[in-house]
Amino acid sequence: MRSQADPKPCPNGHAQTPRFKECRAAPPASTHLTSLSWMLRRNAIPSLPYFTMALDGQHPIIPGFAPDPSICLIGDTFFLVNSSFHLFPGLPIYTSSDLVSWTHIGNAMNRRSQLSLSRATTWITPWDDGTSLVATGGLYAPTIRHHKGITYIICTNVVHESNTPGDEHSEQFILHTTDIHSGLWSDPIIFPFPGIDPSLLFDDEKTYVQVCKTGPQFQIFNFEVDIATGKMLTEPALIWNGWARSYTEGPHVYRKDGWYYLLCAEGGTFRHHMLSIARSRSIWGPFESYSKNPLYSADGTDHYVQHTGHGDFFQDQHGQWWVVMLGVRMAAGRSIMGRETFLAAVNWPDDEWPCIDVVPHRDRPDTTPWTTGRGSSPVAAWVYLRDPILENYHLQGHRITIRASPEGLHQADQAVSFAGQRQRRLVGTAGVTLCNPVPGHAILSQAGLTLYKDEHRSLTIAYDFPAKQVIFGGLNRSKSYRVKHTHAVKLEGSIQFQIRYTERSLGFFFLHDSAGPWQCMQLVDTAVMTDFDFTGPVIGMFAVGDGVEVQFTDFKIDDDTHSDCESEPKSPSESSGQLS
Repeated sequence: MRSQADPKPCPNGHAQTPRFKECRAAPPASTHLTSLSWMLRRNAIPSLPYFTMALDGQHPIIPGFAPDPSICLIGDTFFLVNSSFHLFPGLPIYTSSDLVSWTHIGNAMNRRSQLSLSRATTWITPWDDGTSLVATGGLYAPTIRHHKGITYIICTNVVHESNTPGDEHSEQFILHTTDIHSGLWSDPIIFPFPGIDPSLLFDDEKTYVQVCKTGPQFQIFNFEVDIATGKMLTEPALIWNGWARSYTEGPHVYRKDGWYYLLCAEGGTFRHHMLSIARSRSIWGPFESYSKNPLYSADGTDHYVQHTGHGDFFQDQHGQWWVVMLGVRMAAGRSIMGRETFLAAVNWPDDEWPCIDVVPHRDRPDTTPWTTGRGSSPVAAWVYLRDPILENYHLQGHRITIRASPEGLHQADQAVSFAGQRQRRLVGTAGVTLCNPVPGHAILSQAGLTLYKDEHRSLTIAYDFPAKQVIFGGLNRSKSYRVKHTHAVKLEGSIQFQIRYTERSLGFFFLHDSAGPWQCMQLVDTAVMTDFDFTGPVIGMFAVGDGVEVQFTDFKIDDDTHSDCESEPKSPSESSGQLS
C-alpha cells in the first residue's frame, strides 16, 4: 500500500472512476448465494460444507485495524499477516484452519531490537477537494510465504525523515522463522531498494522479489535474491507499469498452468482502489494485461464494502482458490474502523484468467462479537506506540500499571505512555477504572482512556489531576477539529471511564466512585474520525506526567454492554472548533 492516492484521472487516459466489470461468466453482483449456485454449476467447489461455512462466516474475517493482508497455507493451517504502521509489536499474525475462526497468535516484529519505529510519524497533506491524506510511516504491506520448512515475511519500513511530507526513505527487510507458533522471528535482513510492498516467489530453486518502485510513476520491478543474505543476484528489471498506471503497487506473482500471473493494486488505496492482473510465460515478462481489468473494484458501486484492493490469492486444502483483500465498511461517508481484511471466493479455470466473486457482506453492520479464538495469548493483543519503553508497563491479571511519560498523545518525537488494543467491533463498549495514585514526589498531569489513530487524531476522556476535573479532548488536525469539555470532580477514590461506540457515534462517559448514573461528557459523530488514512482505531490507556506510576484495573474492549447518550451526536461542523 502507498502513502498517496490520486484523485485525478489516470495518466493513460482511462476514466477517473474505473467501473467494476464482471468477469467472464461471473454471477450477478448480488449475494454470495448467487455466486454459490454459479460455482456449483461449474463444479468449482471441491468441499461444499467448507466453502459455504467460509462464505457464511464473519466478514470482515479480520475486523478493525487490519489492512494489506497476505496469507499462506502451511500444512492444514492458514497464516495471515497485516500491516501495522506505527504500532509495536508489529506485523500481527492470525491463524485459521477453516477460514472462519481466526486466532491472533503473535506478532513477527516483537522485539525492540529488531527495528526502530521512532520515525513512524504521520503526515497530513491537504488535497484540492478540501479533504486530506493522512499518511503514517512504519511497517507497510508484508508478504508471508513458506518454503522448505521456513516461513518468511518480507516487508517495508517507511521512515519519515522529518515533518515535511515526502521527506522519507524506505527499508526493505526479510524476517524468517522455522516455528511460526513459537514467536521466535529472526532479526531483519535489510536490503536496499527505493520502494514499497515487496513480495516473494520461490520458483525452480530460485527466489525472486517483486516490489513497487515509487516516484513520479509507480512501477513493478523484479529481481533474484539470495534469501539467506538479502543480496541481489540480478539487477532489478521493470516488468509492468500496471493497467491503470495509477499507483501500481502491492505486487504478487503466482505460477499456474505455465503462466506467471502478476496481481497488483492500483488507483490508490481509497475510492478508486482496484485489483488488476497481467500474465507472462516468463517471470521477466513481458506481461500482458487482462482485457477485462480491473479484475475487482468496488469503485462506482453501492456496495457496503468499499476501497477494495491490495489482495493476495491462495488455495485452500481442497484446491479452491480464494483472495484476501483490504476494504472499508462505508455507511453514509463513515468508515470508523478503517481498512479491514475481507475474503472472497475465486474461480480460476485452467489456462484462463481468475474471476473474483463479490466480497460478501451483510445488509446491516455485523454486531457479532469477534474473538481471537481459543489459545490466543492475551499479551499478543496489546500494542504500544512506535518505540515504547517497555519497562514502563506492567500487566498483571486485571491490573495494568503505566509509568507516565512527559510527552502526551499529540507528540511523536519521544516515547508516549500508552497501552491499548485494536477495536474489533462496530458496536461495543471499552472501559477502564483509574485508581487514584498515592501522593508522592512525582507530578501526574492526566490519565485516562482514549480512542487513538495517530498523533494528530484522538478522542480522550481523562482525569486532569492539577485541575481536579474530568476532561474530554477531541483532536483531528486534518479537519481542523478541536474540542474540549471539563467537569469538576474531587477524586478521592477511583473513577471509571467508558467509550461506547456504534457505526455512527462515539460516546464518552465517566462514573465517579460507582455512585450515581454514568455521565456523558461528549457524543461524537464517527465522521469526525473518518479520513483518507492508513491506520484504524486503537483504544487504550494513557498517562502524562513526571514518571509517576498510574494504576488501572479491569480494562475491557468490545464488551457487549452498551447504551447511548440520550441526545444525537453532533456533526463535525457543529462540534468542531479551530485549532489553537
